[in-house]
Parts: sequence; structure tokens; C-alpha cells
Amino acid sequence: MNACDSPLPIAEPVARPARGWWRVVVLLMLVVALGHFNRIAISVAGAERIIPEGGIDAARMGWVYSAFLALYTLAMVPAGWFIDRVGARATLIVFCFGSAIFVAGTSAVGLYCKTATMLWIGLLAVRSLMGLVNSPLHPAAARMVFAHVPHNVKSLANGLVTFAACAGISATYYGFGTLIDRFDWPAAFLVTGWITLAVALVWTWGTRNVARESHHAATASAEKSPEGSVRHVLLRPGVICLTLSYAALGYFQYLFFYWIQYYIGTVEKLGADVSRQYSTLITLTMGFGMILGGWLADWVSMRFSGRFRRGLVPALGMVGSGVVFELGLLSSDSRIMVAAFILSAGLLGTSEGAFWTSIVELGRPRGGLAAGLMNMGGNVGGLLSPVATPLLSTYFASHFGEAVGWRLSLAVAGAVSVVGALLWFGVEAGSEAAVLDSTGNPA
Repeated sequence: MNACDSPLPIAEPVARPARGWWRVVVLLMLVVALGHFNRIAISVAGAERIIPEGGIDAARMGWVYSAFLALYTLAMVPAGWFIDRVGARATLIVFCFGSAIFVAGTSAVGLYCKTATMLWIGLLAVRSLMGLVNSPLHPAAARMVFAHVPHNVKSLANGLVTFAACAGISATYYGFGTLIDRFDWPAAFLVTGWITLAVALVWTWGTRNVARESHHAATASAEKSPEGSVRHVLLRPGVICLTLSYAALGYFQYLFFYWIQYYIGTVEKLGADVSRQYSTLITLTMGFGMILGGWLADWVSMRFSGRFRRGLVPALGMVGSGVVFELGLLSSDSRIMVAAFILSAGLLGTSEGAFWTSIVELGRPRGGLAAGLMNMGGNVGGLLSPVATPLLSTYFASHFGEAVGWRLSLAVAGAVSVVGALLWFGVEAGSEAAVLDSTGNPA
């Protein structure tokens, strides 16, 4: 074992996971699902009301969406530092109450900004601040899982939490759309703001008896130890490889979120209703893949050691997803193609849980910071995908025609997934199995 393979020294005694750890996971799923519901709701309001009736064109509405994503991405590393300083539970309390404020603020902008310009500026400001508040969501959830869930089910728990994100996204189109139909979009945001406030109170109350995280001890030790310094954690080879690999996953994953519906409905000419149904199915299949992948990653971690313990499930999932996706693009039968897309999404989902478990383990005692860096990488890849895909399509179309151009641009994303899988070979062997027994208690 070389120097970069040496495990990070543990800064504090490993706490016994709470007996009610499953309650923590259920509450995390609720918080994450609602967080993603609130995130996507603005795009539903934009498509159904704000763009057609509010005087804001699609290009300017795109700036509103990007404003959220920009601050959300830029704040990831500071948010991770914040998690390590105050603890994951407290950070998620800030997230929940902050989200309630800015969801209600979105409603206030719609109610009181009477001109299109004022409405646009108001939405830019509110959604930017909401992106800032949302930045610690997934790193804090992963840190919470690591602290309070037994070792033999950590990746399953992370898979369930990321599945909740897919479920929240899937519920937005019909759920928030129904609220808009009944109350109009400003009142719909007011309703969801009250719901978010209720969830904030449930999270605060429901986690009151959770074992206290010793984040202050961890931070104090990190400041004294070179191995636990911010610089060491951010430059650790395994953390860098996971960040780059998650960026590759984000590039491929966001392709499913932003362009598959258009490709199925418009390029392949299967129609809006069919593309909507398939897109929903693809998202849900990806979510169920996250649960299965988390369970598999835990099973593998109990039977293998070293790099295989860490990277076998996510690497195979990303390679399998990319290969199946490419084979689907080669098919001339649209039914086979769509079936391949659905299977590809499920395989891609299997990698999620292991990413979050591994990054917090590698980053100890600064697991929040490491998770924030990885999530920033994923979102950078995600931000590139919606822009790069149509640009590549236009380039390839000029040489091979529109249909082939789109297929080649989508094929690039599948290839990126395979390259991302190879980066797992740069992730050093884990150390937690040597510290915890199969129940998650000190060995």
C-alpha cells in the first residue's frame, strides 16, 4: 500500500448508529423529495403560465433557471465546509426553513411584481438565493447517513435518498401542475411554501433525539492534522477521481432530464404524449436503480476488499449504462431504442449510492467538504450537458443529417459515462471496513 492508499486517520471515535436510523432515512427522503419538487416547480410554472402569460420569453426564463443552478453549484464547497462546522442535522434545518422562505418569496414576486421586467428581476433574485440555500442538501444528507446508519446499509440508504430526488422530480409535473390549475402559479408556490415549512418542523422535531455528531471534535482534529486539512482533502487522489467521475455521471444523467423527451417526441417523431410517458418512466427507473445499486454496493462491501469493495458496482453500472445506451441508438426500431434508454437509466442509477458513501468516507473528518466538491463536479457536468448536446447535434447534422447528428451527440454522452467509470480505478481502497463490523458498530 502506498502513501495515497493510506486511510485518513479517524478524528473521533466511531459512534454507534442510532437504533432508529431508518427514521432518519425516511425523514431524509421526505426532505430531499420536497427539495427537488420545489426546485423543478419553477420550470412547470414557467412553461404553463409565466412564459405564455407573464411577458417573459423563454430565453429570459432560462436565465431564471440558470440563476438557481449557478449559485447552487458555486456554493457547493463552502456549503460542505459549513456542514463540517455545524453538523448535517443543523445544516438541513437551515435548508428546510430557508427553502420555505424562498418558495414563499417566489409567490410574493408573482403577486406583487406587476410588470414583466420587475417579475423577471424578482424571480432572478429569489431563485438565486434559493439555489444558495439548496447547495448543502445532498452533501448534508450523505453526511447524515454516514453518521447514523449502520455500515452494512449505508449505500442502500444513500440510494433511497437519491431515489427520493427522482420521485420528487416525477411528482412535480402533475402535482404542481394541478396546484397551478386550481390556484394559479403564485398561490401554488404559497401552498408549497407552507408545506415546506411543515416539513422543516417535522425534520427538526423528528431528529431531535438523533445521536449528536461530534463535528466540533472532527474539525478541531482536522485543523491540527495535515491529513485532515482542507488542502489535503481537496487534493486527495480519490476525492479528485470521484469528483471527475461524478461530473461524467452528471453529464450523462442530465441528458436524460433535459433532452431525451425532446429526442423521443420530436426527433424520433413519437409525439408529445408518448415522450412524456417514456420520460417519466425513465426517471422512475433511474430512481429504482439507485435503490438496487445501493443494496448491491452494500452486499459487495461485505464480501470484497480494497478497490473492488468501493468501485465494482458504480463502475459496472456506468459502463453498462453507456454500452446499452449506445446499442439503443444503433437500433432502427423505436421500441427497442426506448427500451434501451430505460434500461440505461436504471443502470446509471445503480452507481449513485456508492458515490455518496465513498466520498464521505474518503473525506473524513471533512466528509461534508469532500461531498460538496464531488457534487459541484456533478453539477458542472450537468450544466454542460444541456448546452453541449444541441451544439454537437448541430455540428454532426451538418455532416450527416439531423437524425444521425442527434444520435451522435447522444452517443457522446454514453461514451462520457464509460470514461467516468474508468476513473474509479484511481480511487484508493477504503478503510471503514477495518473499523466497523457488519452491524456498523466499533470492531
